[in-house]
Amino acid sequence: MKRPAVIGMLTAIIVFFLGMLLHDQLRSDSSALATSLLTFAAIAVPGGLLAWWLAGRPRR
Repeated sequence: MKRPAVIGMLTAIIVFFLGMLLHDQLRSDSSALATSLLTFAAIAVPGGLLAWWLAGRPRR
């Protein structure tokens, strides 16, 4: 798979799960939206960068 396709798929996955997180937090009465967003960013950003880097490595 080429790198642009992988980047598009990773972006779609991250946006989907971010939307699910926001929807759940806004429907609940919890005031922990900032904490949830920070946790999401702490997991999704390094994971997405790792997946992007692995997708761009040449295969042996």
